[in-house]
Amino acid sequence: MSFRDVFSLWCISLSFTFTIPQAYRVVRRNTVEGVSVFSQMQSLSGSILWVVYGIAAQSYLVVTANVMTIIGFGVVIIAQVRHRAVSWQRVLVVEIAVVSIAIFSGVFSRDVLGVLAVVVGGTGIVPQAIRAARTTHLVGVSVTTFAMVVVMSVSWGIYGLMIDDLYVATPNVVIVPSALFIMLRALQSHHRYGKTTDATAVPAR
Repeated sequence: MSFRDVFSLWCISLSFTFTIPQAYRVVRRNTVEGVSVFSQMQSLSGSILWVVYGIAAQSYLVVTANVMTIIGFGVVIIAQVRHRAVSWQRVLVVEIAVVSIAIFSGVFSRDVLGVLAVVVGGTGIVPQAIRAARTTHLVGVSVTTFAMVVVMSVSWGIYGLMIDDLYVATPNVVIVPSALFIMLRALQSHHRYGKTTDATAVPAR
């Protein structure tokens, strides 16, 4: 087994697990306060695009990693629906549209699909970073998840360069600093509010 093979297993293990702490936190604490709906839906959309891209590029490592992230983001979105932060109708309309676009793009051009996956998936963390900048009440946000995102994104960036696939490497330029910022803001919030799950006057968007 080559070093690249071993490193790819490391990348996929992080992708398999990084959404678990966030999903666990919203379920265990019964709160989605501070968790951006826009970020979760965009990240889910990005994962769908990456799955289709992985199939088109015959990169089943990318496919497998993103199937797990779909599950993790899905758990959080279900919690957000239950807490009335977003409606089922909105989630279904958006994600059906994304699936349709992904399939059409995959048939039309793998490069177009790759660009879409980079743009949507690579910026999915931005709404959460904006949310973290606008409020100090981030009790629903998992510090562990975003610490793992930092490590995972650095790893995927390196792996993308190893396989000469800039579509895999490029998004991490945005993701790493954003995840670091969110992690630090969430740490401050948890220290300030402790175990409270009370929402502020700002809706959990």
